[in-house]
Amino acid sequence: MGKTLAIARKELWVYLTTGTSYVLFGFFVLFAAFFFQRLVIEFQLQTLEYAQQQQSWAMERMNLTDWVMGPVLMNMSIFFLIMLPMLTMRLFAEERRARTLELLMTTPVRPIELVLGKYLGALAITLIMLALTAVFPLLLSAFGGAEGASALDWGTVGTGYLGLVLLGAAVVAVGLFTSSLTDSQIVAVVSGFAVLLLFWVIGLAARGQEGFWGGFLEYLSLTSHLENFVRGIVKVSDVVYYLSMAFVGLFLTHSVVDAQRWR
Repeated sequence: MGKTLAIARKELWVYLTTGTSYVLFGFFVLFAAFFFQRLVIEFQLQTLEYAQQQQSWAMERMNLTDWVMGPVLMNMSIFFLIMLPMLTMRLFAEERRARTLELLMTTPVRPIELVLGKYLGALAITLIMLALTAVFPLLLSAFGGAEGASALDWGTVGTGYLGLVLLGAAVVAVGLFTSSLTDSQIVAVVSGFAVLLLFWVIGLAARGQEGFWGGFLEYLSLTSHLENFVRGIVKVSDVVYYLSMAFVGLFLTHSVVDAQRWR
């Protein structure tokens, strides 16, 4: 475990001392801030329209959790599918290109420790990215509610972030696997994005489908499981799906790295 954590700290240090991570941080926060601003404005305009029409029943159904934070979290998941492969592309591809992977295989570090260390380092950066967006629900809580009342359902917001953490864990594992297959970072990021795009498109294909195939395709979708978390619902099947995808990604990565050891 000590070697795994040492590798994770080393990868985290590399991320935090290179410009790529800060570019990703900036794009991620700007991306989320854009949708946050637009959704807040839409919420205000809709509330004003209902007030002018004296539709108090409709105003009672409006809340910042469902109208603002829920859609923001869902849009952040799309950014994960696009940008997280860029975060993981160098993890093994750079080692292969620089011919340092072979050297690592001759050290006392086991392949599983190497894989988990790199995975935890990338996952830590993903958590930092999510933590930066905590300013949005804090702003809504501070300025969005009436005096003495909470503007947000923090339980629902918390489960939404939990879903994003699990989604990020799965996506990072997929990106780690595609990085282990090649010595080209471009190939790693493109192939990682292609795999994730496939699972996203499957979710679109599941819409309107009924019966066994509709349920099967919906279960395979990366984003359909997140919808339950965003609504404040934690299902065992959704947690198992993301953890299973992360496990499969790590298992395949370990198999590739272990095979490299015996070449």
